[in-house]
Amino acid sequence: MDKKIVLVTGASSGIGEAVARKLAKGRHTVVLSGRSKAKLVGLERELAGKGQRVVAVSGDLAKEEDAKKVVSESLKTFGAVDAIVHAAGVFHVSRLEDTSSETFRGVLDTNLTSLYFLMKYLLPHFYAQKRGQVVAVSSVAGRQGFAGETAYCASKWGLMGFLEALRLEAKERGVRVTAILPGPTLTPAWKAFDGPVPEDRLMAPETVADSILFALDQPEGALVESLIVTPSRDPFGGREKI
Repeated sequence: MDKKIVLVTGASSGIGEAVARKLAKGRHTVVLSGRSKAKLVGLERELAGKGQRVVAVSGDLAKEEDAKKVVSESLKTFGAVDAIVHAAGVFHVSRLEDTSSETFRGVLDTNLTSLYFLMKYLLPHFYAQKRGQVVAVSSVAGRQGFAGETAYCASKWGLMGFLEALRLEAKERGVRVTAILPGPTLTPAWKAFDGPVPEDRLMAPETVADSILFALDQPEGALVESLIVTPSRDPFGGREKI
């Protein structure tokens, strides 16, 4: 893979952290973004201590001003951004009647609106340099409904529509858009789940990260539109989670 400057959201844990670590190890330049400033700074120090080129820019991407700051700081620090890996997200499990309006809106804002804010400020830069990559972590819940995940499914189905439309708008201007749809992955997001978690059957975040790096590694003339990665065995054996 040609060396890139990559903005990674959700970099403080889970899939985002795994992607950031792999990119930094591969000598790419990485902007670490997430809500937890302490975790980001800790990761920045660890990777920089290994001679890797990273910078942490914290922010709540569900807030437009924070998303704008993350993009502007990335461009100010490195002069360019070649790709964004959007791994920021939240998992929520509850039936519709038990989901408050505030929670529903919060899930949509974190999983969907955040990418709109980021692209609002990053896309002009991509268009100006006539190239760029957007790799966003969706979910198998972006193509299939699951009981107890009304808010989560709504956010991920919305994200898939957003990415498909953006792909059509941007591809003739050199910007490639990829959706990654992982199945159950062992990340801190499962803290939202009250039942037993079959950890031995969940994918490691590094497995999903490898699929993201595969998409980023495609030559300019190739585009991975979407990629589904699931555990080889159904973690829940067909049972509903709630």
